[in-house]
Amino acid sequence: MSSQVIRHAFFSQKQKEKIFTKKFKSNEKQTRPHTNIYLTTDGREVEVTEVCKEEHTYNKKGFPDFVYLGQVTKWVRVKYD
Repeated sequence: MSSQVIRHAFFSQKQKEKIFTKKFKSNEKQTRPHTNIYLTTDGREVEVTEVCKEEHTYNKKGFPDFVYLGQVTKWVRVKYD
């Protein structure tokens, strides 16, 4: 029997934009990943900018527009824009 690792998922548009900007510091014309898709405990796919083992460890002050998405169990894929 395998056990699932439960994480807490968050999404912040500001964090998404910061990650996107950080990846494009040079003038490269490349598509870069900057968010991930995870499965929630009830099987929904959610776009995530960060996952944490403990809900309270997310940087809420650094990204005050965050939305708590709940618990996630499995990484699905990278989302490219």
